[in-house]
Amino acid sequence: MTEPIIIKKPKPRAKRTKKFRQLGLIIFTLVVMTIIIFFSYKYFFPQEEEFILDFYTYTNVTKRDFLDSISASGTIKPELILDIKSKATASVVEILASEGEDIKAGETIIRLYSPELYDAQNKAMEDLEQAKTALTQLIKDQEYELFAARRKVSDAEEKVESAQANLELQAVLYKYGTIARIELEKAEKELAHAEQGLQQAEHDLETTIITHFNALEQAEKSVSDAEQELDSINQDIDNLVITAPISGRILALNTTINAQVKESEVLAEIADLSTQLVELDISASQAERFDIGTSADITVGRSEYPAAVSYIAPQARQSQDGKSLVKVNLKLKTDPSHLRPFSTASVSIHLGMYKDSLCLPRGPYLTSGQQLFVYRIENSNAVRTDVQFGMLQGNYIQILGGLDAGDSVITSSYDQFRHFEKIKILPEGGREL
Repeated sequence: MTEPIIIKKPKPRAKRTKKFRQLGLIIFTLVVMTIIIFFSYKYFFPQEEEFILDFYTYTNVTKRDFLDSISASGTIKPELILDIKSKATASVVEILASEGEDIKAGETIIRLYSPELYDAQNKAMEDLEQAKTALTQLIKDQEYELFAARRKVSDAEEKVESAQANLELQAVLYKYGTIARIELEKAEKELAHAEQGLQQAEHDLETTIITHFNALEQAEKSVSDAEQELDSINQDIDNLVITAPISGRILALNTTINAQVKESEVLAEIADLSTQLVELDISASQAERFDIGTSADITVGRSEYPAAVSYIAPQARQSQDGKSLVKVNLKLKTDPSHLRPFSTASVSIHLGMYKDSLCLPRGPYLTSGQQLFVYRIENSNAVRTDVQFGMLQGNYIQILGGLDAGDSVITSSYDQFRHFEKIKILPEGGREL
């Protein structure tokens, strides 16, 4: 009988114990590694940074009215600007006004002198005097000639009457046979001759009257022409005194004492400042948003003036950079006489009013980051909050979304912490605006 080499089999329990030992070793190894990783992360990786703000300004979201408007820059221009020109070739002898001076219509600005005009005036006066003397002498001569012609007619009429009476007498004598036929025929011839003389005298008188009328008309025309020539020269001499055509301000003087000027040369420029307006260019798309009569404000320096749209060009024009621009004029509702012509003015054209809009005062926070968020205060923290801004008006900015009325917002600069979603704040470090 054979016996086995291994008298007894291994106990199964011992095998299980070995497996438990291996499992424990694995668990222990994992725990140790976890501890190592934890402490390595804690000591070798940076902790999340925390920012504490100890000094800041803040304010609360409030409500106010915002005026929707178009802002632009314009130029103050007088509606009426006149060039004052010389009406003769002359020299400047006196300048009685200065640039920037306000003068009234009719006041003297410049005096000119032209020796040629005064020589022409003397000659024109002599010509007029000669024409008047010739007219006077002609009238006298015509009166004498007319008297003589009428005298001839009167004498001829008397001869006709005498010849007629003699013929009637000779006819009676011939009837009674006292005279011969030849005496009667002689009386008839004398009457015919006298009538012919009367016709000639009347014709001569009529011719004299017509001749006198034409001569008198020509002499009177000579006098009239001489008077007109003298008046024209006198007007030219009067025009040597340059006066203001309108009340206004002298914008420019283009001459000096002793300067030689030509006819039609511009000597000065004057403008009526009481009719000044503001001229500006608006994009074609903006020009569609308002009409003539729309209210506006004009700011010059630190002063603001009410105005209204008075003109919108019917067509746009292309600027050098390719933009479509429309010319717009604004008329001031107050007297614009004190405004400096051609100075720049800031313009705000009113489009509409937004009542009770949420708003914040302008501050350094608006120049931080992208201006698309603010830090809203929540207890001892400030949380970055996305916000939608609207219009800027004066010292306030409109809020269209992201905040509610009464929310507290940090208004000092965000430059140091704008990359944090949340920061700690010290309440005692805050100062309310």
